[in-house]
Amino acid sequence: MSAVTIAKTVLVVAIAASRNPAVRAAIKAAPNLLSDGQKAKAVETTRRAAYNAGVLAARLMSRNRTS
Repeated sequence: MSAVTIAKTVLVVAIAASRNPAVRAAIKAAPNLLSDGQKAKAVETTRRAAYNAGVLAARLMSRNRTS
């Protein structure tokens, strides 16, 4: 599977999940269920995951370049 196909699949699944009423309710309720420490940890973990995904994407893209 190509990286583009995987990215497209992830995007479609994320959009479908975000439209689910149960998922929307959970997202709205989530900030009220977490302590300040848990929120900070969640933000840090999300940022680290996003950074690592960017690093991985850069590595994959640099490997597939043909010049």
